[in-house]
Amino acid sequence: MKPLPGRCTPTAPPDRDVSRVAFETPLTVEVIDPDQAKDSGSSLVVQLKTTDGATVDVRCVISGAYGDLPPGGPGSEVALEEGRFVGQVILQLGSSSSPAVVPITAGMPRSLIGGPTVAKEEGDEELQALDNSLVTRVLNLTGQDRVVASYNDQSRPDGVAKRLDSSGRLISNGKLAVTDRDYFEPVNRLHVGERLFLKVEDADQDTSDERDSVTVQITGEFGEKETVKLEETLVHSGIFSGSLALKSNDKPVVGNLDAKMPVIECYFGDTLHLVYDDPVAGSEDGTLKSSIDIPVVIGTDGLVAAFSKTFNDENLAVETKFHIAESYFELFKSHKKLERDDQKTADLRNGRRVLREVMEDYPDPKYVPRISYLLGQFSQELEQWAEAIESYEMIVKQYSDHSLAPDAQYKLAQCYELSGDFDQALEGYVTLAATYPKNPLIANVMIRICDHFYKKETFDVAAQVGEKFLEKFGEHEHSARIAFRIGQCHYKAEKYGDAGQAFDRFAKRFPDDDLCADSLFWAGESYRMGSDNRMAFRRYNNCRWDYPASDAAKYARGRLALPEMLQQFEAEAASLEDNQ
Repeated sequence: MKPLPGRCTPTAPPDRDVSRVAFETPLTVEVIDPDQAKDSGSSLVVQLKTTDGATVDVRCVISGAYGDLPPGGPGSEVALEEGRFVGQVILQLGSSSSPAVVPITAGMPRSLIGGPTVAKEEGDEELQALDNSLVTRVLNLTGQDRVVASYNDQSRPDGVAKRLDSSGRLISNGKLAVTDRDYFEPVNRLHVGERLFLKVEDADQDTSDERDSVTVQITGEFGEKETVKLEETLVHSGIFSGSLALKSNDKPVVGNLDAKMPVIECYFGDTLHLVYDDPVAGSEDGTLKSSIDIPVVIGTDGLVAAFSKTFNDENLAVETKFHIAESYFELFKSHKKLERDDQKTADLRNGRRVLREVMEDYPDPKYVPRISYLLGQFSQELEQWAEAIESYEMIVKQYSDHSLAPDAQYKLAQCYELSGDFDQALEGYVTLAATYPKNPLIANVMIRICDHFYKKETFDVAAQVGEKFLEKFGEHEHSARIAFRIGQCHYKAEKYGDAGQAFDRFAKRFPDDDLCADSLFWAGESYRMGSDNRMAFRRYNNCRWDYPASDAAKYARGRLALPEMLQQFEAEAASLEDNQ
């Protein structure tokens, strides 16, 4: 029983006890046990465990895949005769505390042989019910872990069960790249005065639950020689990146790199030699050099800047850049409102440029939430809902304790609502209320929910939400509007008695509000529709007496001319005469 080497790595030498496991392909396990091969549907289970404690059980099935079979031979028949079982599981960078069940992404391998299992004794009944085409169990490991595959062989010639073990470790060949500022497209030349963006992809250099680092050697034809540290982009990403300013100097000073403000000294016509020494690779000697030679062009494009400033304090520098980006955002909104498309586009481009500069110059994770929030605001104003949702979602999932997390949760739900998916929006609003119950945004959430159900003509629910709002936020600036909306909900639900009482409560609670005259009129309408002519007659009169110049008073006088109101007038007059 052994882990098979990945197809992208060389076969391990016979004298090597630890197999090499490639990160780019599934981990493949082979077991030879003829007495378990009863038919083509036979299978067995192998447990994989890392030295960090991550485990996964792999179901191995009869298969001739990756085996030394005779040409043209039927693989399954030969495998059944040999008792050859094969199983596979997807690898993921992580530790024993990382999620073991993850959604299947487009980049993951499909059609695994055998595959991971979920044991009932683990208490994963919910996971077993999930669609296997949507989620899978993975083996979390890092570059320092050793994977031990264990199989309990129950039937042996001596009659004593034996546990068979085989081990392997993660091996990947590091790749060095010089890219654009987005770390996406490679570049083949550099400009003095701009920045050098470096990226290394090497999964086995992810060795801890912190952001790890690797080093790159940089030398130049004019004498520059520095060692640069690249930080891991995220914990367990296996991708390391960093940027350095290119400063003009025809006589570079060796070894003067400042880690806080890294600068590479070069000159026009220079050539930089970049080397990444991969200490653990799939080569014969176990190491690999990845190198790039890139020229520095002679001359640069001119750029006029109004002014620039160098800050000695990082916090002040970052805050200044954030204020600049926020100013561009406000300009963007103003120009959008004025329909100045060219200026709006320029504001958007400049605002995003400033945020990219913050990420490049100060790659500290603590600035990520604020950057994502501003990027989300730009996308939301452009009605690019998917991009906005992605930005806000990253904050609430990865930085839930940040001060911007409640606002991001609110805007996340708002984006879902504006994009037409109110089910997701409602879930987002409820999450906000449950997670941040004392946040002032809860009031806005309740208003949006009330308005939504009112527009959907679910008047009972809208009225209930409105009443809860008044209980919790009676002094809110929009409490009068919600109180009036409650009466409208009852009226449209044809609960005329409740509607009349709601409008009466409004008139008593908000006597100076602009809607008070309307509330008296609609109270009269509600009572009249509910056949309570006596109360209707009084509310119409209150409306025309207290607010004689209002439009509502004009309509109230019209209603008082109705036959039933004239009869009520006569009844009221007769009652007064009797009392006298």
